[in-house]
Amino acid sequence: MPTNTFRYQLPKKAIKSDCPSCGPKHRKTLSRYIDTQTGELLPDMYGRCDRESNCGYHLNPYHKGASGLSYYEQMKAQTSVGPIPKNWFTIAARQKHAGLLKQNIITQLMQREGASLEQAEHVANFLFDKSSPSNRPVGPVHFIPTQPASPLCTIPEEVFTQSLGHYERNQFARLLRRRFGDTVANDLLNRFNIGTSGRWPGACVFWFIDEWQRIRGGQIKLFDDTFHTVNYVIKAGEKRSRTTWVHSSYARRCDELNQPYPAWLMAYLDERNEVQKSPCLFGLPQLLTADTDQPIAIVEAPKTAVISTPYFPGFIWMAVGALSYLNAERLAPLRGRRIELFPDLSKDGSAFDRWNRVAGELLAQGFQITVSTYLEDNATDDERAAGADLADFLLEQWHDYSSQWDE
Repeated sequence: MPTNTFRYQLPKKAIKSDCPSCGPKHRKTLSRYIDTQTGELLPDMYGRCDRESNCGYHLNPYHKGASGLSYYEQMKAQTSVGPIPKNWFTIAARQKHAGLLKQNIITQLMQREGASLEQAEHVANFLFDKSSPSNRPVGPVHFIPTQPASPLCTIPEEVFTQSLGHYERNQFARLLRRRFGDTVANDLLNRFNIGTSGRWPGACVFWFIDEWQRIRGGQIKLFDDTFHTVNYVIKAGEKRSRTTWVHSSYARRCDELNQPYPAWLMAYLDERNEVQKSPCLFGLPQLLTADTDQPIAIVEAPKTAVISTPYFPGFIWMAVGALSYLNAERLAPLRGRRIELFPDLSKDGSAFDRWNRVAGELLAQGFQITVSTYLEDNATDDERAAGADLADFLLEQWHDYSSQWDE
């Protein structure tokens, strides 16, 4: 392991004190160890004597003492990392993507988020030292994303951040609180980074954030009182749904105000650039704090992933965004995990057949994947004809489940 990975080191410019072995006859011969994170000297017993041939004293802070623990292990035990909020990993990942150095990220986590030094180090080590297992953070964080692809167009963090909260005017948030109570609803809103949009009164935003915490797209939806997307009829009699995307809504707003498009939006709308509306799974940030043995459940719509979470908390719920979006590229961050698919219902069973076929192809590529028959086994003919999804099915069974949210 390279020397610079150790927290306690002998600095290039030696700091000297008396060697405990040489005694007063030879002064200032002990080179002291320092804590590279704080700059402080370790206790005066830890150091290396310059008189290697005649004395040879060297007490390394990583050497196990009579207690069976080294100084490093004792300090680590005394400064327990403790729980680390998952949003610290999100914040740090975005700062790393923006080009901040590791030490700067550690400093900002401590100053802005109130993290302890050990907590900030673990978050930074997770992002910067993934190649060394000894430097990975302890606790529930086990997801190590692969190297990101070349730079691509994303939505700025400030646009994402401005949408968070404002749930008093968010219809989806109000529905969640009505169904599950404030505690469960607030957990879901935070877990899935649900935003609020001004595109239509009551609209919400489902943010698609990839494994590198890059904001790849935001789907705006307006729901009615039954958790279904609001539809309207245009002049020609064609039905349209209250569904759009953040970049489209932002452009529309700029046009209304006769304002120029910001640089990020110009790049995002440029057809020559690599941009997709929902190029990754919805719900990926959950992997930052999830156990590696917790299975993944995949549905089509973000709404369904959110609603299914409190009913089946044993799964990590995610969504692909559309029936045809299920493929190896989107599921790449889930390699090595157990995956179960929950396709929507269809009158002729074509939705199930399609995902079942894709699952077979993914199995051949090394994915651990199965297709649930839960809906197919329990749905009524009316539900099949309506193309209901798992959320519709669960909400219809509301009275069977409601008591658990009151406890």
